[in-house]
Amino acid sequence: MTTAHARAPKQSRSRQSFDRVLDAAAALLAEGGTHALTLAEVSRRSKVSIGSIYCRVESKDDLIRAVQVRVFEQMDQEFSGAVNRIRRRGLPLGELVPTLVREQALFMKRHARLINAFIERAPHDPVVQATGRKFYAQLALDFKLLLLERHGEFRHENPEHAAATCHTIVHGVLARHLGLGGGSESGAGEGDWRQLVEDLGLMTLAFLATDLKEIIRQSGAAA
Repeated sequence: MTTAHARAPKQSRSRQSFDRVLDAAAALLAEGGTHALTLAEVSRRSKVSIGSIYCRVESKDDLIRAVQVRVFEQMDQEFSGAVNRIRRRGLPLGELVPTLVREQALFMKRHARLINAFIERAPHDPVVQATGRKFYAQLALDFKLLLLERHGEFRHENPEHAAATCHTIVHGVLARHLGLGGGSESGAGEGDWRQLVEDLGLMTLAFLATDLKEIIRQSGAAA
């Protein structure tokens, strides 16, 4: 792995050692955030000496940045792969929207702890913040472009704006429920989660497939 934050090993054995370092660091971040990550614990878990770790990164900060680049690349491939699998099914809008919302929800829930570690780090590290924004932008683009493939079924007058807004709302609500950035909903259980995901799918579909302005006009005329 070559990034601005780590010196890439050239030999296979060295690459495997550094992969263990990155895996250990990622696990620690998921378990307890950046406070849980110490080079001593990374060394212990990965069975790689602290001296060898410093041969690859200058500091704990650079290790966190290298881990972020690696895991976000993996997550990006995972989500884009899921989007492409949905795309190949050729679903109509009424099935596509709930399916896509459900896929995003499962993806975010699966990676919530690790994503949250980077969100908490971002205000104190502009490099982590910039990488996080790039990652979010790619997720939003994948989501939006898939919806726009069914723009002929939209009733919204501005399909691109509508598709982008859908991702903003879906991501924001899911992030709050999962506690990303410290905005958790208290006492939310698995039943609440399933209902939330189902409701988000239906509300997103209604936003795209309903002429809301026409409904408002008719309501005004009736009044």
